[in-house]
Amino acid sequence: MEATSHAHDHHEMPTSGSALNAVAFSATLHCLTGCAIGEVTGMVIGTALGFSDLGTIALAVSLAFLFGYTLTSLPLLRAGIALAAVIPIALATDTVSIAIMEIVDNGIMLAVPGAMESGVGDVLFWGALSVALVIAGVVAYPFNRWLITRGKGHAVLHETGIHGGPPTRVVAAIATVAFVFGTTVLVADFVGSEDEQHGGGHEANAAPAGEKESEANAEVEQQAVRGLAVSANGMKLQLARAELPAGRRSALRFQVVDADGKSVTDYEVEHEKRMHLIVARRDMAGFQHLHPKLGSDGTWSAAVRLAEPGSYRVFADFKRDGQNETLAADLGVDGRVDWRALPVAKSSATITGGYEVDLDTEPSRAGEEAELRFTVHRDGKPVEVEPYLGAGGHLVALREGDLAYLHVHPTEGGQTGGGGHGDGHSTGGEAVGFATEFPTPGRYRLFLQFKHDGRVRTAAFTRTVSR
Repeated sequence: MEATSHAHDHHEMPTSGSALNAVAFSATLHCLTGCAIGEVTGMVIGTALGFSDLGTIALAVSLAFLFGYTLTSLPLLRAGIALAAVIPIALATDTVSIAIMEIVDNGIMLAVPGAMESGVGDVLFWGALSVALVIAGVVAYPFNRWLITRGKGHAVLHETGIHGGPPTRVVAAIATVAFVFGTTVLVADFVGSEDEQHGGGHEANAAPAGEKESEANAEVEQQAVRGLAVSANGMKLQLARAELPAGRRSALRFQVVDADGKSVTDYEVEHEKRMHLIVARRDMAGFQHLHPKLGSDGTWSAAVRLAEPGSYRVFADFKRDGQNETLAADLGVDGRVDWRALPVAKSSATITGGYEVDLDTEPSRAGEEAELRFTVHRDGKPVEVEPYLGAGGHLVALREGDLAYLHVHPTEGGQTGGGGHGDGHSTGGEAVGFATEFPTPGRYRLFLQFKHDGRVRTAAFTRTVSR
C-alpha cells in the first residue's frame, strides 16, 4: 500500500454563504485550540521562570506553532499518511492563521499594563490572556475564510477528508466563557478596585511634600527608622525607571545590588514573602503594599497603578543574612500635583464595606515605646480577622516630612515584624496589637492592613507624638 494515498473521499469546499462561514468558523476554532495550548504553556513557563517579555513571547509563539501543527498532523498520521506528505499539509493549513493569532494575542498582552509582569498567580494575567486569545481568533476568522475561498489554508486539509481535534461546539463554549471571564477581569482592573492579590492600594489624604532624607539623620536614627537612604549595609536599590505614567497600570522593576554591583538574589522569607514593596506619595497619599516577583536575572517586578502625579517613595523591605533591611528611592509621576494636607489625628477610621477600625487613644511620646492597639468592627459587630501573610495584621508607620520607615513589631501573636511593618494577632474581635518607638515628636501616618471575607483592607491613621 502506498502510504501517501488517501482512502478518504474528497470534500467539495463551499465558496459562499452560511456553509462557507461554518467551515471558516470551524477552521478558526481548530487553529485557536492548538494556538491557545501553546500560548498558555509558553506564557506560564516564561513567567514562572522569570524570562523577559521578549523571551516569554518567543517561547509562547514557538509552542503555539508546534501545538497547532501537531493538532493538524496527528489525525493525518493516524490515517496512514506519510510524514513527508503531512508536513506540507500542516504548514499550508495553519501557518497564516497561527501567525495572525500570535501577532494579535501577544500584542494585546503587551498592551495591557502589568499583564506580563503580574505572573501566573495573578488573575490579571489570566484575564488578559483569555481576552487576547479570543480576540486573536476573531481577527483570524475573516483571513481563514478568505483563504478557503481560494483553495488555501484550511481548504488544503479539507481536501484530505480527514479532520481531528476537539468538537467545535466545545471549543466555542470554552472561548465564550474565557472571553466573559477575561472581560470581567479587565473591566474590574480598569475601574481601579483594590488590588487584592498584593494587599491592595489605599488612597489616604495626607500632607504637603516634605524635604528629602538626610544621610546624617539616617545614621543618628538607624536603630529606630530605616528607608532614609537608597543604599545601606553594602547594598543599593536601583529602579529600572525613575518615572511612571499616572493613572495607568505599569510595571515597576528594580534590583538590589551589592558592593560589587551584582544583583542580590539570596533573600530570606519574611512573613511568607521574600520582598515587601511599599509605595507612597511624598504626602503619604496613595499607599500600596505589593509583593513583587523575582526574575532569574535578579530583577524584581510588580504591577502598580499610581493614580495621581507627584513624587513617590518606594521602599524595598526584605531580610538577608538574618538582618531586616529597608532601602528606598524616589519615583516620579509627571503631571500637575495636588498635594493634600495630612488628616487630623482621629481614633477611628471608616473604610469601604461597612468597616470601622478603632485605635487606642493613649498618648505617644518621642523616645518611648508606644503600644498601638486596633479593633475592627463591621456594621457595629466585632470582626474576626483572617490570616494574612501568616499573621493577623500588618502595620506600616511613616514619619511626616522625610517618610522615615519605622520599625514595628507585634505585642502578641504573629511573627516579629521586620522593618517598618509588623504582624499582629486577633481573633473574635480582639485587638490587633503592635509596638514601636517614635524617634521624634511630630506626626506619623499609620497604615493598618487586615483581611476579612477574603479581601485585604487598609485603614489609615494620623498619630501625633509629643516630646
